[in-house]
Amino acid sequence: MTALTEAIQSFEPGDLIELFELDATSLGGQVYRFTSSVYGENSVVFDGLTYTPIDFKSSGWEVNGKGLQPTPVISISNVALVLSSAVIDFDDLIGAVITRIRTFRQFLDDGAEPNPTAVKIDIYRVERKSSHNKVFIEWELSSVLDQQGVRLPGRQILKDACTHRYRRYDSDTGAFDYTTATCPYAGSVYFTATDSPTASPALDVCGKRLTSCRARFGEHGNLPTRAFPGSARFT
Repeated sequence: MTALTEAIQSFEPGDLIELFELDATSLGGQVYRFTSSVYGENSVVFDGLTYTPIDFKSSGWEVNGKGLQPTPVISISNVALVLSSAVIDFDDLIGAVITRIRTFRQFLDDGAEPNPTAVKIDIYRVERKSSHNKVFIEWELSSVLDQQGVRLPGRQILKDACTHRYRRYDSDTGAFDYTTATCPYAGSVYFTATDSPTASPALDVCGKRLTSCRARFGEHGNLPTRAFPGSARFT
């Protein structure tokens, strides 16, 4: 019987601790480790790795009796902008791996019985980002065991509309705000929403069309549009 099983079956198993690891290395990012701030303001150390407390909530981990894999939803506080840059740089972190590690307080590195093997691990991937605002970022997850038959891309296919978030001109600072932008355009040539050239950065608004993308990035080469102009060719 493992230490974790013994703890679960005991009368006083201890405080359950949930640790999360978000691995974005396959996307060009890094590994983020965090735990719920309900455990306190101090970082949690387990198996030599540090997990930073942050406000977040998650749901949907339960396994039903129909044999279907859970599709959890996880919401992480965006007040401190901890993951905002990663979301912008790495396409909403779609495809990143999220590992949920469950253990008991006594098995942490500073616990009464340190034991890195006393864990229950669940591994998921980020399926899509369902919400992003100044308060929180929310993702829907899918189990890595339930990937067969998945078709890419994992977002809605729109023929004529790009779903990138364009930069916003801040009249107070006199500069562009890229905090929530996902479009990579950072040029000093400006266009209106109808793709007409303008000298005013305040009027620089993307029309979300393929012509808008070509005006900014040129006629040739790979355009970063999220639209699918060739989708009408298929039925």
